Amino acid sequence: MRYRKTKYLGAVLALAVSGPAFAAFNGDQSAGGSSSLLFSAYESVSGYSFTLDTGSRRDDYSASIPLFTPLSFNLALDTNWNTFLAGVGAAHFSDIRWAVTAGDTSVIDGDLRSFLTTAANGLDIGTNGNGTTNAQLNQWNVNYNSFINASNGGDGTVFGFGGQPSTVHLKEGPTDFASYEVSIGSNWSGKAKFDTTGALGETLNFYEANITKSPSGGVVSLTRITTDLLGTVSLTNDGLLSISPISPVPEADTWAMLLVGLGLMGVTVRRRAGIVS
Repeated sequence: MRYRKTKYLGAVLALAVSGPAFAAFNGDQSAGGSSSLLFSAYESVSGYSFTLDTGSRRDDYSASIPLFTPLSFNLALDTNWNTFLAGVGAAHFSDIRWAVTAGDTSVIDGDLRSFLTTAANGLDIGTNGNGTTNAQLNQWNVNYNSFINASNGGDGTVFGFGGQPSTVHLKEGPTDFASYEVSIGSNWSGKAKFDTTGALGETLNFYEANITKSPSGGVVSLTRITTDLLGTVSLTNDGLLSISPISPVPEADTWAMLLVGLGLMGVTVRRRAGIVS
C-alpha cells in the first residue's frame, strides 16, 4: 500500500487565548527536561492528526500548584485545525480523538520522569493511574520523545512546527512517529492502563502522573505510579478548548466563616425590614 506524503502547514494564527505566550515546541533537551503542554487530535480513518502548542510547559502544572491559570483557545480560528477537519471529513467527526499531554522525559534536571495527561470522559484513574506501573510510565518517554522529535524535525526530516503554534500532519504509515496516533494513540501505545483520549464535545480529567520512589529513594519497577487530579479539559463541537483547574473544596474553618457571614447578613436584613415597617 502506498502512503500519501506527509504535509505540514504552518501560519501565524489569530487564536483567542488566555495565558502565557506560545512557547517553542520542545522536548527533553530544553527547559530542564520540561516539554510544551500540547493539545493533540487524530482520526484513524483519514490518517490526519493536529497538534497545538498551548504556550505552557510541563513544569507549570503540579499538585503543589493547586490553582493554575486557566487557558482557552478558539480552534475555529486556526487554519491548521480547519485543514485537519477538512481532511477528516464531516462523516468521521465522531471518530476524532483528542488529548492534552506534556512530559519531563529526561533526568538531566535531576527529576524522575513525569507526565501530564488527560483521562477519558468520566474515568477516575485514582491515585495509581488505574494500576499503571513505574516501569510503564518510564516507557512513556520513549513514545513521547519519538513524537516530539519526529514532529519537530528531529528525525532528519525538514518538517516541524518552525516556530508556529500548531501543525497538521498526514500519516505516512505504521512507523510514522510524527503521527500522534502511531506514537501515542489512546493509551500511550499500551503503556497507560487507561484511555487518555476523548471525543468532540467531551470533558476530560487532567492529571499529573509521577514515578513513585521507594523509601530508599530508588525506583521499584512494580510500584504503582502516583496520579493527582489537577483540573479538567473540555473541547466543544465548535472547537472551543478550555483547560481549567479543579475548584478548591473549602476547608472547615472556611465553611465556618461562610456560615457566620450568612448569619450576619440575615440579622442585617431583619433589622432593615424592622426599620422599614
